[in-house]
Amino acid sequence: MRFLQRFRHAELRLTRIEAFSDGAFAIVVTLLVLELKVPMLKDHASVSELAHHLLESLPKFVSWLISFIIVCKFWLNHHHVVGLARHADYAMVWFNSIFLMGQSFIPFPTALMGEYPDNRLAVSFFGVVFAVNTFLFLILHAYIVRRLIKPELAALQDPRGIIKAFIGPASYLVGAAFAWVSVHAAFVVYALTPLFYITPPEGRAARKR
Repeated sequence: MRFLQRFRHAELRLTRIEAFSDGAFAIVVTLLVLELKVPMLKDHASVSELAHHLLESLPKFVSWLISFIIVCKFWLNHHHVVGLARHADYAMVWFNSIFLMGQSFIPFPTALMGEYPDNRLAVSFFGVVFAVNTFLFLILHAYIVRRLIKPELAALQDPRGIIKAFIGPASYLVGAAFAWVSVHAAFVVYALTPLFYITPPEGRAARKR
């Protein structure tokens, strides 16, 4: 127990955490686009050959677009959640670091699904990775709300907000399950899920206006 108590000590500056997190997000979105390669043409003037290669690359573009939107959604909600904290402690730093570790892995399942869009395992794996990433974010969120939230913001939080947020990982897991029946259905679920969390949840005061 003493070992665990050590993680709840210290009052660390949030600015360092925000700067490190923003840098990690920026690297992730940069790595995502690096998977989009310019096709090699036998005839550089052939419009039909280029069109054929671009059509073949469409799943990669779709995978990139879905992941980019989801990562941006994570970044926006991360900004909101960190803004709730009055300061950071060691536990928050490590929860945040583990969450960023999950974010740094996102380019791999994105590239895998883009390269093998008809492979049910590749498409399902994509959903599982995003479900895990969402779960890691919820752990960070729950810790801040429970132990580090600014007193003036505590009363504005929806007590069922964390529970409602589990719709996210559940939806990604549904998409992962759909992949074994229809990869196209899974793509649709993955594309629609971030739209439900495109903005952070409103506080009680905002909903009463």
